[in-house]
Amino acid sequence: MKHVVFVDSTVSGLLAFQAAKRMGCYVTFIRQQDASFLTISIGNDESKLTPHLAYVDQFLEVDSLDGNSFHDLLVRIHAERPINALLSTSEAGIVPVAREAEHFGLRYPSLAALTNAVQKNQLRETLKQHGIRSPGFQVLSEAQLAAGVEPEIALPFVVKPTRGFAKQFSAICFNAEDFAQFIKTLREGRAESDRMIDSLVSRDYLVEEYIQGSLHSAEVIVQNGIVQVYATTVRFRSVYSEMLEMTATMPSGLSVDERDEIKAYVQSVFSALKLDVGLYHVELLKDAKGPCLVEINARMMGSVAPQMYRMLTDIDPFELLIRLHLDEPIAINDSVLTRAGTVVTIASRHGGEISPSYQQGRFEKLLKAYDINFCSAWVKPEQKVNVYTGNIGTIGHVIVLGDDPWEVARKGHRFLCELDEIYGLELAKYF
Repeated sequence: MKHVVFVDSTVSGLLAFQAAKRMGCYVTFIRQQDASFLTISIGNDESKLTPHLAYVDQFLEVDSLDGNSFHDLLVRIHAERPINALLSTSEAGIVPVAREAEHFGLRYPSLAALTNAVQKNQLRETLKQHGIRSPGFQVLSEAQLAAGVEPEIALPFVVKPTRGFAKQFSAICFNAEDFAQFIKTLREGRAESDRMIDSLVSRDYLVEEYIQGSLHSAEVIVQNGIVQVYATTVRFRSVYSEMLEMTATMPSGLSVDERDEIKAYVQSVFSALKLDVGLYHVELLKDAKGPCLVEINARMMGSVAPQMYRMLTDIDPFELLIRLHLDEPIAINDSVLTRAGTVVTIASRHGGEISPSYQQGRFEKLLKAYDINFCSAWVKPEQKVNVYTGNIGTIGHVIVLGDDPWEVARKGHRFLCELDEIYGLELAKYF
């Protein structure tokens, strides 16, 4: 029986436990106490974790993934039952896992290569050295930004932490007023941020050229340095902020030639970074010049996109992840996507509260009218909701299915328009 050890998790990533158990594996789950992405996501609601522990043979906690305690715990686990795969679906877990996988000789990208990919400034520098298309950039510290140091990059530009997640402390600045507002928001946001979030987001910032184009992702599996793209998406952004993604729609609606162009570009990026193994969520912009990398996430696609992929293909992406780390051969491409779907983000445009007269029956009737079988946006009358400023703080998601990616995206938008009245507040929109 193969022993698979999961370290931290996203909420969707908890489904990997069942996949591993279905594959006949012995499953260990380790959650850290200091900066757990799972804890950030579920807060104190352990009921979101408990059902998934039914597929876990061993649930352990450790104070931190840094330092000796995590390493010592893995040494003990390995001595009791040899570890065959060590992996994480969490941004907080991928680098510590790379360090430990290297120690135990497990299948995982090298710590040096992975760090070079997830540190956005190092990523940009590597691509520049290899002549691969990438925006011009510079790095400024938080102290420099607070002191009023002006970026050398001309407006418009994008500013974001050199290592972060969920669009925290990030902005697209089209003019000086936008940049001033970002600095103000940064000061206030850092002062008020959750300790766990604060610890996961760097205090150095990448300022890079703004590239206008359609936003896409390539979901890739890399084996022996060869990139396979098992899905591409088109990602629609909110009408009031290009930084805020509203959908992940697959397939992407791109032609075969356009998808091949993206695959070739991603292959050149991974070859330059010496990333020879792993499952990655790669975000790209596409304009008249072709694809241009936004960032590499060394983890499964986010939100509830894994569930949508399984609904569209009958293939469990978590099985692909586990098989990859168990060194089993995988042959797959995006031709398996013969239907279309979109994950629609439900989030408040201005914040506020759900209407006191909210009726769940009306909401369920709307879901039925749109043939929506997956929904995580369950609310109560007078429930407080946040302004949509990033991936943390959304109300929830629905998955809309159909035959054409553009049709399902439009259908998702219509659903949001009708949901405004039921919730009694304005939701963020993407058309």
